[in-house]
Amino acid sequence: MISSHNDWDTLEECFVGIADDVHHPPMDSSVMSFSYAGYDPNEVKDLKGRYPQWILDEANEDLDNLAKTLEQEGVIVHRPEPTNISAEFSTPDWKSHGWYNYCPRDLLLPLDNLIIDCPSAMRSRYFETMAYRSYLMGQMEEGVKWITAPKPRLLESLYTFEDLTQPTITNDEIIFDAANIVRLGKDLLFQVSNSGSKKGAMWLRTILEPLGYRVHLAEGFYAYTHFDSTVVPLREGLVLFNGARLNENHYPSIFKNWDKIFFDDVVDIGSVLPNGVSPCSPYIGLNLLMVNPILAIVDENQIELRRQLSRKGIDSIGLKMRHARSLSGGFHCVTLDVKRNGELQDYGLHSVSSSS
Repeated sequence: MISSHNDWDTLEECFVGIADDVHHPPMDSSVMSFSYAGYDPNEVKDLKGRYPQWILDEANEDLDNLAKTLEQEGVIVHRPEPTNISAEFSTPDWKSHGWYNYCPRDLLLPLDNLIIDCPSAMRSRYFETMAYRSYLMGQMEEGVKWITAPKPRLLESLYTFEDLTQPTITNDEIIFDAANIVRLGKDLLFQVSNSGSKKGAMWLRTILEPLGYRVHLAEGFYAYTHFDSTVVPLREGLVLFNGARLNENHYPSIFKNWDKIFFDDVVDIGSVLPNGVSPCSPYIGLNLLMVNPILAIVDENQIELRRQLSRKGIDSIGLKMRHARSLSGGFHCVTLDVKRNGELQDYGLHSVSSSS
C-alpha cells in the first residue's frame, strides 16, 4: 500500500510521468498566474495547441530512461494512464482542456497510508488525476485512505497581477498543489504562493492535525509556484536551499538546526518554446530526486551541484531531462513516490516556527 513520509527514505515504488500528448493550456488567467506571471501577455499569447512531436519524443525518451534507471535501482515503476488531453471540458464558470501527464508530483500528496487529490489553481488541470484513477481505486480497495480536496471554482476574481512579489492568487479559495508541501514526517511545510493559498493550508490542518501532523506556513520566500526547486531536504538533518532565493538570514526557520547547503550555481538548460519563453525558472536544475539518503538523480548538466552533494556523502546519477524548462518539470516533478521504506517519524521540528 501507499506509504511515504518524506523525500529521502529508500524509494521502493513510484510513478514516472509520460509526455505522449502535451497541449499548451488555453492562455487564460489561471495559466498566466501559474506559468507566465512574469511575462507580458503579448509574449505568450500565441502559445497554443499540441507541442511539436520531436519535443514529445525526446521528453519520452528521457522519462523512459529515468524509469529504466529507477528499475535498475530496484524501484517498482508505474506510469500514468494516457488520457485525451485535447478534450474540452467545462464548469458553469469557464471551459478549458488538459495540459499533460508529465508531472505526477504536482497534484497527488501521499502521507503515510493517505493520499490527497489536490486543488490546483490551473483550470486545465481540473481532471488531470484521472490518469491515476485505476491505481488509486486499487489502493483504496487495499485500505488506503483516498480523499479529494474541495474543487475550487477558479473564477477570474481569484487571480491578481498587481504585485508579482506577492502571490498571484487571492485567499478566496482552497488552493494547493502537492509540490507546495515539503514532507518532513509529522511536520509539513506549506508554501504560500501562486499555487497555494492560506485557505489551502487551513483545510489541510482540519484534515491532518487530528492525525498528528503539524502544518507550518512558509510565506515570503518564493511567491511563484512550487517549493521543490527552492527547499530540497536531502536526508534528516540536511537540506539544499536555492541560494538565489534564500540565505543564512532568510529561510524557513523550521530548518534552523539542520545542516544547510545554499546553492545558486545552476546551469540553465534553456527552453525550446518560441523566443525562449519558459513556464519555469532556470532553477529547475535543482529539482532532484533522492533514491535513498546517499543517492540522488540529478540533471547531468549540474556538475557543480553533484560535487556539492558528493562533499556531503551523497552519490548522484546524472541523467538527461532535456525539456525540463519547456515542460516545467525536473526529476522530482516528473516522479511521485508512493512507497518508501521508512516509518512515520517526528523529527522534533514542531518547536521551531516556520513563518517568515
